[in-house]
Amino acid sequence: MSPDDLMFEDDEIGTASARLTTTALPWPVLVVDDDEQVHAMTRVLLNDFEFEGRRFAIVSAFSAAEARTILAERPDLPVVLLDVVMETQDAGLRLVHHIRRDLGNRHIRIILRTGQPGQAPERDAIVAYDINDYKSKAELTAQKLFTSLVSAVRGWRDLVTIETLNQSLEHRVAERTAQLERQTALAEEQRRFIENLVELMPSPVWYRDSAGRYALCNRAFRELFPNAADEAEWSSEGQELPGQDFPEQAPSGTTAFSFETSIAGPDGDARELLVVKRPLTAPDGAATGVIAIATDITERRRMERELQRLATTDPLSGAHNRRHILELLERLLTGLDLAPEGRQAAGMACLIMLDIDHFKRINDEMGHGAGDIAIRRVVEVIRGQMRATDQIGRIGGEEFAILLPDSSRADGVLIAERLRSGLAALAIELPDGRTFQLTGSFGLTEVRRLGDTVESVLGRADQALYRAKALGRNRVEVM
Repeated sequence: MSPDDLMFEDDEIGTASARLTTTALPWPVLVVDDDEQVHAMTRVLLNDFEFEGRRFAIVSAFSAAEARTILAERPDLPVVLLDVVMETQDAGLRLVHHIRRDLGNRHIRIILRTGQPGQAPERDAIVAYDINDYKSKAELTAQKLFTSLVSAVRGWRDLVTIETLNQSLEHRVAERTAQLERQTALAEEQRRFIENLVELMPSPVWYRDSAGRYALCNRAFRELFPNAADEAEWSSEGQELPGQDFPEQAPSGTTAFSFETSIAGPDGDARELLVVKRPLTAPDGAATGVIAIATDITERRRMERELQRLATTDPLSGAHNRRHILELLERLLTGLDLAPEGRQAAGMACLIMLDIDHFKRINDEMGHGAGDIAIRRVVEVIRGQMRATDQIGRIGGEEFAILLPDSSRADGVLIAERLRSGLAALAIELPDGRTFQLTGSFGLTEVRRLGDTVESVLGRADQALYRAKALGRNRVEVM
């Protein structure tokens, strides 16, 4: 076995069961050697290693001259694996002098790696040349190669970090000094700017001192609370914002706190406000007052309510959509919802599945517009027959789910029969004067809180519904 072959012997490396995938840039390693096999095998072996989540990438140079060009263009290289004998017997040693003296690169870690130790004995090379490690190819196994590279990369990283910090220290001190000078010079201008900015802010801002007086307020505050113009009225001790009881003390252990409140604006319309307050203290810790800002969130709250409605409502029928009615069923099963007056309705709930009979015939014979009207009218009739606690949702097409909390099986049957009768008696009139009637098939099942899931409840209700349709439609079946 040749020394070059021995260098790549893997003496301790186990097979990794998983590889860390990372997008971090790899550590570049300059390999300077005139043997192409050395480059290839080094690349293969290092492909199995990572350090700090980064792999190693080989930058190849097959001569000292080529390495000089690469080093001139890549001052960021952390480590070089350098052969001694290449185009000349001491080409590698001359390259060391070029790196340290001509390029002035004191950071890069140089590992002298030679297959002919006699050309550059280790003691002489270490003393005479500014290298960081000396390895004979005959002794450099894959594990030792990795160990040497990690040590070299750590050393390079620490040197670069120290130099970067040293170079930036003076700049940072000068920058901080200039910043303090600017702050001192512009203090008065900044104060005037802040006063004007607060005055122009569209949100009410105010400051209440420790004596309870509203010492400062901006234009938006005065417009929202016109009585604030009468200082004798609104700055008296203990007087809160007109018409409101806003807390002035932060909850224990906090500095800033917020709350929402509703007030009547100058025009009499209700305004919803988000108020944020922060106590101010003197250097000795004594309380000096409270600064506050109120944001009008009336429109935001209206939009949130509308978004909530859109997210939970079927746009055609106005009933709950499929996702929301199933969420309500899930909450009922998990005990998040309580029966009226706080009584836990364990096992006392029912689910009804309703399917409009022969709905396709309505669409085919009278048009899809008639089908849409039928769906809306069905929901109207059912809601007129439901209790306040009952919920209806459109599952899809002409199929609906009706949730009956606090209802036994017998209660559910009575309610379902009442709904069935109401649909059978319904006469639907179209805009063109035509009228038609419809019926519905109902499948009912009891909701058992213990052991039931949404899927199992829906499955039983569907089975009951299928049986009602199979037995002639316009009927209620229980499963």
